[in-house]
Amino acid sequence: MHIRVNGPQPAAAIDPSLSRLKQTQKIMEFNKRVMQALSAEEQVRKRRNMTWQSVQEDVLARIQNGTWPPGELIPTETELAAEYGCARATVNRALQALAESGILERRRKVGTRVVAHPNVQAMRFLLRREIESAGKVYGYRMLDYVETSPSAEIAQAMLLRPEDKLLRTRARFTASNLPYCCEERWINHFATPGLTQEVLNQISPCEWMLGHIPINRANMSMGATDAGKGFVAEALGVTPSDPVLLVERLDWLDNMPISLTRRYFPRGHRFSATL
Repeated sequence: MHIRVNGPQPAAAIDPSLSRLKQTQKIMEFNKRVMQALSAEEQVRKRRNMTWQSVQEDVLARIQNGTWPPGELIPTETELAAEYGCARATVNRALQALAESGILERRRKVGTRVVAHPNVQAMRFLLRREIESAGKVYGYRMLDYVETSPSAEIAQAMLLRPEDKLLRTRARFTASNLPYCCEERWINHFATPGLTQEVLNQISPCEWMLGHIPINRANMSMGATDAGKGFVAEALGVTPSDPVLLVERLDWLDNMPISLTRRYFPRGHRFSATL
């Protein structure tokens, strides 16, 4: 790496007739310029290595810290590509992923805008993000969509009577075509108008709710269990006696339970999240 610094020369080249104070000031100025040049070179190096995932992470950070508040138009793809030093296609993929997750809204001839209620923290728990950040190809498939009465346990958690009906969905998620996890979700369909089977054939319930329901708190627990007979063992490609990691989450909007999700991960899964 070659760094060109305009300004004072190193201490050895400083005029000995200068006072000690002035020599010290010139040395400090020279060191400051060197550090600035090194910092600029490091920024250039980082931007040359920008992936669409790292662009997405930076955009998320700016939304979260208020640089781009809800409702504001963000810079164009061309402007962002120039800033990050990457291809426009890289920026496009990052922004499209955020739009599909309900963080951004994109309109032709208008631009890309931060949605009114971006749930950035929830975005960090998305399976899509977890899978793609590991360099894998995200896959999603809806397995079941039915309106039915829940068990007494589910009804109690959702603050409903057992005879009340909920929307129950089942889905499988893959990482580069290999089973990653499966989920069973109970949804208060009165609080989620527009969440149709046609919609869920294209996008997971989590991603849809992220863009449409301002979830503001959640209860989460996890533990080990057996896959058991039924859709879990089949979706994960394991035997009923194989151990799986169960992650249960209850999402709320104020004092109203919106959905209760049970996700099952095969043996060896390591749970992690960025807060």
